[in-house]
Amino acid sequence: MTDITLAQANLIIEAVLKKGRELKLPKLTVAVVDRGGHLIALQRDDGATFLRPDISLAKAWGALALGVNTRDVSKRYESGTREEGFINGLNALTSGRIVPLPGGVIIKNPKGEPCGAVGVSGAVSEDDESCAVAGITAAGLQAHGVD
Repeated sequence: MTDITLAQANLIIEAVLKKGRELKLPKLTVAVVDRGGHLIALQRDDGATFLRPDISLAKAWGALALGVNTRDVSKRYESGTREEGFINGLNALTSGRIVPLPGGVIIKNPKGEPCGAVGVSGAVSEDDESCAVAGITAAGLQAHGVD
């Protein structure tokens, strides 16, 4: 398995921000991490609020750490007390590094192996996620769990 490269991360970020502008979304922030959860690249649209980098990084990191896109984490969180408690416990365990909202998507290489994750923050979570998928696709990679 290989990690996502800086060049691929930059392609993803460029495509995410472009998609956000095309859709006339609020200012976005995008973080890309390698398969070990280490930050490769992060960009914040001019005017995006100062907490967005932390949120986008937590979405990417949380997706990769749990092995599912954060949409799935969100569904678990909303499903009931036990699952909500589990996600809250994970958040305490990881010092708040998991955001249980859509926008964190695992990236797979052409062989279908995880090579990193992207997190997007700034718009409605579903729009964050669609921009993340657009960025991954534009870089010639695959978005995990997305048809």
